[in-house]
Amino acid sequence: MMNGEPVRLDPWQASYLSNNSKLTNLLKSRRVGGSWIMTVRMFIRSQAMGRYSGIFVSMNREEARGKIDYADELHDSLPRKWRLKKVARSKDEIAFEDSRGRRSRLMSLAGKAPRGRGGDIGISELPHCIRSNEIYNGALHVTARDENSQLTIESTPLGKGGVFYDISRGAYSKFTRYEVPWWLCSALCVDVDTAAVSAPSMSTKDRVARYGSPSLKIIHASMAEKAFRQESELEFVEMENAAFPMELIMSCAEAECGESTDAKLMYRHLSHPPTPRDWRWLDSSRGGALFMGYDPGRKRDQAALVILDLKDGRFELRMTVAMTNVTFAVQRETLDCALKHSVTQLRIDSSGIGMDMAERMEREYRGQVKGVTFTAKSKELMIATGYNTFADGRIVIPAQREIIAELASIKEVISQSGSTIFSSRRSAGSHADLAWALLLAIESAREHCNHPVAEYQSVRRRSGYARKA
Repeated sequence: MMNGEPVRLDPWQASYLSNNSKLTNLLKSRRVGGSWIMTVRMFIRSQAMGRYSGIFVSMNREEARGKIDYADELHDSLPRKWRLKKVARSKDEIAFEDSRGRRSRLMSLAGKAPRGRGGDIGISELPHCIRSNEIYNGALHVTARDENSQLTIESTPLGKGGVFYDISRGAYSKFTRYEVPWWLCSALCVDVDTAAVSAPSMSTKDRVARYGSPSLKIIHASMAEKAFRQESELEFVEMENAAFPMELIMSCAEAECGESTDAKLMYRHLSHPPTPRDWRWLDSSRGGALFMGYDPGRKRDQAALVILDLKDGRFELRMTVAMTNVTFAVQRETLDCALKHSVTQLRIDSSGIGMDMAERMEREYRGQVKGVTFTAKSKELMIATGYNTFADGRIVIPAQREIIAELASIKEVISQSGSTIFSSRRSAGSHADLAWALLLAIESAREHCNHPVAEYQSVRRRSGYARKA
């Protein structure tokens, strides 16, 4: 039982639970229950095996702790006569004891390689993790001494390259591999049995129309098809021509991020306009001057706000806000509140729908607010400043999938005329809005501190390669 309802497993989930392979790789779509079923198998083993040890590794603290929450819910759902006694429960660990006094425990790690005594390892979203190679190698060695210890890696695809891509494409023969696109999940597909046979030979558009659930059809209609194929149909993307290489982004990402004071990076993400409580949190968590970037949106794209905290010459990403279908009046009120909470400088994308808001706020907050018209030249300046900020290690961002993916999605494309164009794919109501808001915030700090204009180093100059548009 979960949430008071009987659990109905999809066929691939039942197969996974009965699989006793030492090494399992699960390449899967978003929202098919991959991390949940991995947790289920490790929880079952914790109840059935004496002195069991299991470690969950995730890209950040929030997702790692979510596995412990899953295990706690699973334990509470068991009939009392089948439960082991729960003897410890913290945010990062849960422990049980059997009738013979033998203890089993499940632990969580955020972006760290597992170490210590042997046991099972479950890694979620490996390609999104900081130091993914180190995590993978550490996990292998933790399971080395016991034939019964198991390693599961589950993730959506990211770029063509890296250890997860290699495993998924058969580089290491000892893995049992599962591939789970959306049409093998009963929550997303209206007829799994039929779709399992016929969907692979259909186009994305046709199989979504024929087999997609109503919610999946809405998601498909709200994303670029290439992005949908990556998130839901297991397609790895090309990473060439990225203005911000994934290695660079991850070198500045912090897995121990969260809203509490014990986090290495205090960070809050909101999907709604900030409340007075959110602004109070910002006041209490700030360490220096605050700089903000804002990318307006209304119906097609989300409105994105990013606040950076600059202390001792180094930025910490303190707050992100991504608002969907919010009126311009509410957006303006949000910006007013931010400026009243000691935001030093604000830069707004004044292109298109942002022009009127930017002009009004420039008049009201002279010297504090400035509109930035997005042109090839202004984008190049922002990317140059942002790139240098990352390359110099002068920024810390949370290891959160959305902001990392958006930064990585900005591409440098060379047109037929030889000019440089920066583009980013549209995905689920976003057009790299948070990434551009972040770059606007960095630019606002550069101007305020009178730092020199950065020289842009093109992808061609960095790598000697650029793809023709």
